[in-house]
Amino acid sequence: MKKLLLIALLFIYASSFAQQTKIVGDANQKTISKVIANPNPFTNSTDISFYNKKSQKVILTIKNLLGKTVSTFTVNSKKGNNSIPFYRDGLNSGIYIYSIQTDEEIISKRLIIR
Repeated sequence: MKKLLLIALLFIYASSFAQQTKIVGDANQKTISKVIANPNPFTNSTDISFYNKKSQKVILTIKNLLGKTVSTFTVNSKKGNNSIPFYRDGLNSGIYIYSIQTDEEIISKRLIIR
């Protein structure tokens, strides 16, 4: 019983990092979708891609599990499919959280470096 409870708790904790969307104002303002890092997990580099409904400034933030920001990029994204290359650049192996932020929303997902 204790093992089952522990597994359920770990699953809930891990899935809370899967995707978090914060929308300011009306829910119809959602402009970013299809956010994915490929490959994930990766060794040296990955591409973080997303679909954007309009051209806008996007901030990509990489944080470790303690919440410390380890990398930040600002990109002028175009309408349609976009891709941001991310290189390991001395980061240790482990789990990181990447966030794509616009003026209206923030989408966060997990990133694993081998």
